Amino acid sequence: MEKVLRSRTAILFFILPALLVYTAIVFIPIVSSIYFSFFKWDVVSPMKFIGIDNYIRMFTQDSVFGTSVRNMLLLLAVSLVLQLGMGFVLAVVLSGRLRGKEWFKNVFFMPAVISSVAVGMMWTFIYDPSMGILNELLRAVGLESWTRQWLSDPKTAMWAISIVTSWQFVGYTMILFIAAIQNISADIFEAARIDGATGWKIIKHITIPLVKPITQVNTILISIGSLKFFDLIFVMTGGGPANRTQVIASYLYYRSFNSFEYGYGDAMAVILLMMCLIVTLIINKLFSITNRDF
Repeated sequence: MEKVLRSRTAILFFILPALLVYTAIVFIPIVSSIYFSFFKWDVVSPMKFIGIDNYIRMFTQDSVFGTSVRNMLLLLAVSLVLQLGMGFVLAVVLSGRLRGKEWFKNVFFMPAVISSVAVGMMWTFIYDPSMGILNELLRAVGLESWTRQWLSDPKTAMWAISIVTSWQFVGYTMILFIAAIQNISADIFEAARIDGATGWKIIKHITIPLVKPITQVNTILISIGSLKFFDLIFVMTGGGPANRTQVIASYLYYRSFNSFEYGYGDAMAVILLMMCLIVTLIINKLFSITNRDF
């Protein structure tokens, strides 16, 4: 068996099915998108080669694209702060000697396994200006001046969606942090306590440095998820009001399937792919620098 596993032919035989599937559903669509991004195409009419005109239009003539990029960066920033911060705090608390902590883990993780469509519909009702529970609670505690049309007001719509996103996926971040914390040897914590370290000092000097690899993974997952975010926006606002909640994924969907500008939509998809790659490289570089310093 060992001899077989050392054989390059045997290794290729085992990985070939997965490689073929990956090529069919990932590599070929990416290459196709890059190719079609240089054409003007509505499926019905013949394709017309226009070079980089789609990219020029995107960055110089399309103000909605600029709005979608800003919204996407806002979503990214809010998601990183809330999901990393709350996920880590919950993980630290639920890794301790808390009664019923398994029940709390299930409660906090549950939103991550609920369909995004169901989550979007539920929060649409919560944010409803006339009968939503959020405005009703504000009225009940005497803060009627704080009530808003949360998803219809351009000033609050994107913030409201960002909070829902963090609420849905903070449990997933928490579970990864819990796994990392539980993987730290108990002897390290015991030695720290013997040396007089307690509370925040243990978290700062032991927990945070030793969970840094999972922090890096969580940061990448949250960032990529935020950059290609689509479903909740599609359900809750459809990109409105007046395109103020569009992100790149929702806007390229609108251009491709509502306006039938498939070449232009593919150009946006290529830009989105490049942004995901660049953000991943930046995150890896930043963590590699901090690891060297550590």
